[in-house]
Amino acid sequence: MAESFTLSEISRICGKTQVYIRNLHKNLGLPVNGNGGEYGANYLHFILKAVNLRTCGIPLEDIEVLFAREKSVLRLLKMDALSSSPTWYLDQCGEAINLDRQLLLTGYDVGFSLSGGAIQANLDFGNREPELFNSREMGEDIRRVLNEYLKLLASIKSRATRENSVLQQALDWSRAVFGNHQAAGNKT
Repeated sequence: MAESFTLSEISRICGKTQVYIRNLHKNLGLPVNGNGGEYGANYLHFILKAVNLRTCGIPLEDIEVLFAREKSVLRLLKMDALSSSPTWYLDQCGEAINLDRQLLLTGYDVGFSLSGGAIQANLDFGNREPELFNSREMGEDIRRVLNEYLKLLASIKSRATRENSVLQQALDWSRAVFGNHQAAGNKT
C-alpha cells in the first residue's frame, strides 16, 4: 500500500501550521481532502518543495505561475491523458530532481532536455474530448510555454541561490542565540 499522510502530518513534517499548508493548497489550486483525508507521498513532496521555495524567499505568486506553466507544459505534452486522477500532475512528484529533464515542482521527467533538443509533443496517450481547434491554433505552443517556464525557473534559481547566505546567517544566529534548545523542542 502506498504511503499516505494526513494534513496534520504534512504540517508537522514541513514545520508549518495547518493554516499555512491550507493556504498553499488554496493558492496553488490543489484539491483539499476533507476531514481525516490523507494525501500520498507525491503530494507531500510537492508541498515540501513549495514550502522550501517560500523559505528561500520566493514569492507565492512566482510559485503559482511556475506551477501553472508546468501544468501547461504537461498538458501540451499530453501527460494529462495518462491518468484520471484530479492530481495527475503530481503523479511523479518525488524528492529527486534533475532540472535538465524534470520540472521543478511536479517532478515530471519530460523525456528530453528542457534546455534544448527535440520535443515530441504530438503523442496522445489516452482518450479525450475532441477540441474544435488544436492547441497551436489557440495560441499554445510547447516551445513558447517551455521558454517562459525556463525563464521563470532561472529567475527563481537565481533568487534562491542569493538567499542561501542569508539563510545560513539566520541559522548561525539562531544557534548562537538559542543554542540547540529549539531543535530539541521540535523533536517531541
